[in-house]
Amino acid sequence: MTPLPGNGDCCLPRSDGITYLKIGEQGITVGMQGLEVIFQQLALLNRQPEETSDEELIGMARRYNYIPRKASIEKDYAQALRQAYAAYLARQRQNKR
Repeated sequence: MTPLPGNGDCCLPRSDGITYLKIGEQGITVGMQGLEVIFQQLALLNRQPEETSDEELIGMARRYNYIPRKASIEKDYAQALRQAYAAYLARQRQNKR
């Protein structure tokens, strides 16, 4: 899979099935697997980023990744995942043009 350039706002380039997200106010970079599959599933359900709950995003991401079970950390991950999903949808719309 060819890495996609990121603008650094929410996610860094994807490489070898890993998507790098910046988590929390400090912008800690975390590599996550399976996001392409998760985002494809949400898109097939016609779910918009603002329609997905934090619990849903975290639950889906936990299938492939370790996410600490602490409310404040989960919130930071959910926010980063929602931004990454929005970026995914924008790329999909761009590719359809």
